[in-house]
Amino acid sequence: MYEYKFVEVPIERKFSVKTGDSFKECQDIIIKEAVNGWRLVQVVIPPNEKMGVLAAYEYQIIFERENK
Repeated sequence: MYEYKFVEVPIERKFSVKTGDSFKECQDIIIKEAVNGWRLVQVVIPPNEKMGVLAAYEYQIIFERENK
């Protein structure tokens, strides 16, 4: 059996945020969770269902690890 963990990383849309900052945060989370025994499954950019458009608003990182 496996257990799964989902981490949401908002995509910042401020003037002070540089292009790629949110994805850099995803990379840092992936590295940190790998040290803790989690394996990356997938990074998903879900559609904005409230707005009815495909504008990205967050990354969802999916991890798994074997139950102990």
